[in-house]
Amino acid sequence: MSERNPIRVGLIGAGGIGRVHMARYAHVEGAVLSAVCDPDSRVGEAAASAGAPFFANIREMIQNVELDAVDICTPTAYHADPAIQSIAAGLHVLCEKPLAVDPVSARAIVKAAREKGVLLMNAFCHRFHPPIAALKQAIDAGELGKVVMFRNRFAGRMEGVEDMWFSRKEISGGGAFLDTSIHSVDLFRFLVGEVVSVHAVMRRTNPAVAEVEDTAIALLSTADHRMGVVESSWSLEGGYNVVEVYGTDGAAMVHYWDGLKSRIKTRGSKEWKPLPEGGPDRFAREIQHFVDACGGSVALSVTGEDGLRALEIASDAYRSAGF
Repeated sequence: MSERNPIRVGLIGAGGIGRVHMARYAHVEGAVLSAVCDPDSRVGEAAASAGAPFFANIREMIQNVELDAVDICTPTAYHADPAIQSIAAGLHVLCEKPLAVDPVSARAIVKAAREKGVLLMNAFCHRFHPPIAALKQAIDAGELGKVVMFRNRFAGRMEGVEDMWFSRKEISGGGAFLDTSIHSVDLFRFLVGEVVSVHAVMRRTNPAVAEVEDTAIALLSTADHRMGVVESSWSLEGGYNVVEVYGTDGAAMVHYWDGLKSRIKTRGSKEWKPLPEGGPDRFAREIQHFVDACGGSVALSVTGEDGLRALEIASDAYRSAGF
């Protein structure tokens, strides 16, 4: 069997997260970064360093470069248009989170991909974090018994956020909850189950953040009363950034950025054991999975529908909190 041709990817948006994605393509097998698109011509230098031609216009990129897929890393308000343009051209789409600024826009993207028959993946990178992936396997194997409780905190001071697009509701769609807890909602669905109710409290702790919440907490629950708490903030000290899962026969803790080791205690064990943390990081693994799915060697494990559902739950949280 001959090796498949590499998946030719166009990167749309070469800002902060776009540069993270751009750097990972050097570590992804079966893909080549064939073009970079951004309205800011200053990022052309980043494209040159990646060895890819630079375009300031999506349509020009699609017309002038043979592509199989795009990787969208623009601010949230600029996800829907490039996604739908790319889908119309028959390209597979990897899109950063959240999928759009609101469920209506997200549904339009999902509908377009379904009708065109192309892959649409929302970039929920934490599913590909090695200890999270190992925890998922343990849960599916019943090693924690029945999962009952979940807790996740992604928080820390985001200096200068009041001057960034993240705090402009028209562009971001929401504040700290939509920025960080959209991952938390997806992790709850991934590790625990479908959300049927959400209750949230949100506030502006930083008075310079005028349009969105900078601190939030939400309670999630399933139809069979499994429960979760998610916390987010741009304005409080980070403390522990952690995913915790508690079952009837075991528990696990996945730590981020605090120097602590991720660990698990399974059925019948009195000892905590380490969860794996080596190898490629979650961004490289996420992109590798997308590329493999585009090539047909694996089924897509996180979809546009997952992105839409997480956004619907987040919207319910905002309504609950009165934001």
